[in-house]
Amino acid sequence: MNAISPRLAVMLIISISSLLRVILDATIGLGVDESYVVAIARMFSLSYFDHPPLHLWMIWLTSHIANTEIGLVLRLPFILLFAATTWMMYRLGTRLFSEWAGVYAALLLNVSAVFSLSTGSWILPDGPLMFFMMAAVLVLEQLFFPPQVILSWELWIIAGFLIGLGMLAKYHAIFLVVGSFIFVITSKERRRTLLTLKPYVALLIACIVFLPVVIWNQEHNWISFLFQGARGTAKGFFPLKMLGNIAGQAAWVLPWIWAPLVWVFSKSLLGGPGHPKWQPLQDRKWFLCCLAAGPIVVFTIATLWGAQGLFHWQAPGYLLALPLLGHATTEWLRKGYVMTRWWLKASVIIFVAIITILGSHTATGWIKSLQPTWFTQGDPTIEALDWRDLSNYLDEKGLLHSQAKFVVATHWIDAGKIDYVLGGKIPVLCLSNEPHHFAFMHSPAEFKGEDALIIGRKDKMVDGLNLYRPYFTSIDIVGILPIKRAGIAEFDVIVFYARGFNGTFSLPYGQ
Repeated sequence: MNAISPRLAVMLIISISSLLRVILDATIGLGVDESYVVAIARMFSLSYFDHPPLHLWMIWLTSHIANTEIGLVLRLPFILLFAATTWMMYRLGTRLFSEWAGVYAALLLNVSAVFSLSTGSWILPDGPLMFFMMAAVLVLEQLFFPPQVILSWELWIIAGFLIGLGMLAKYHAIFLVVGSFIFVITSKERRRTLLTLKPYVALLIACIVFLPVVIWNQEHNWISFLFQGARGTAKGFFPLKMLGNIAGQAAWVLPWIWAPLVWVFSKSLLGGPGHPKWQPLQDRKWFLCCLAAGPIVVFTIATLWGAQGLFHWQAPGYLLALPLLGHATTEWLRKGYVMTRWWLKASVIIFVAIITILGSHTATGWIKSLQPTWFTQGDPTIEALDWRDLSNYLDEKGLLHSQAKFVVATHWIDAGKIDYVLGGKIPVLCLSNEPHHFAFMHSPAEFKGEDALIIGRKDKMVDGLNLYRPYFTSIDIVGILPIKRAGIAEFDVIVFYARGFNGTFSLPYGQ
């Protein structure tokens, strides 16, 4: 890669990776979280049950401007955000270390599954979160290097605004505040910053930007904070669960990137605070460690006492540690380590092979046709199927124009899939103990006396019917529809017609 300029190299990384994401996103349907957020984003809200609102506002705005809910169109803003995140990764690596450190950090960002696929393509809060986190860190870097009290209010105000936007995307952005405080308090040359008003004004601005989430939660019994907080509740002592979570992190980042990333991060962390004059390199490394440590340490340690730990929760920390690996890569290459070049080439080749295989299988199911025994426990890629056949089926049966005034689903995942393909033509209620934000979109009492369509996966409908029979005067089967991928049925969806809803179904979350 050194035969070209660093700037050209990073532009090639951005262009090629963005093109691959566009091709992939045009090929596969929306995942369960994506279908769900598209469905609930149609009803604009200050905030939402699962997450702060920024990515849902983006979906709402995109769908209104483009006048479509085609998956690729809705994903394009997230692809563009990740392209900008890649550029900022390059700039951060350049400012802290060198241009080539920035290039290698940008390259590794784009060949790591959790970033390149999840953050870089999907309609999730992680894309906006990491965009604004990177933007905020670039401003913080200007504030902290050189180590002096910056007289410019402008940078502090911008930093507060960007951190607030990050918090408006996902709660993880609060770690930037914590990490910045740790960095400042552990640096004698920077501590006097805390004696000025500037950082506190920045924090106040961040809180003001975050205010819509607070207002919505205050109006809804603080449900979002309670829901997320409950995931960290102590349940016991589970060392094996923590080890499993660490293994999941490695799988998501990809083991051949995760291992050296953890190595250079741990080495820099153990190096402690550096002095800006005597140890300027360690000073910069410590800056990244302070910002990165929070998500990695907190969400990993929490699984030790049984807290729920999704493997991507540590990703914002790994994001901010990547410049460390970019710098280490330049050092390994400078020292002539031949394996480093092989490692970089292999990382790119293997990643492209992985997304090609998984992407084509998700679209067609070809691996399942060749090796059905591999999927005896189920095929997770079917969750990326859009239930397009369902909309056509209901239209052909005339059910969308019948006396039925709403649709009932048994779980928020199925409700999201159903609502997405129906395009808002008919209200969808998730009458269950896990309705998520569907609980705040419609009250069951609004539909008292009305008929409904009950729709769900056939293998989960027996319990659903037993649950709903007391709430309707009668329930009759309409038909069974196979959901197909490349012409092959993957699972069945069953449709019922239910008459005379009594409107008394009690939803959770205080509704």
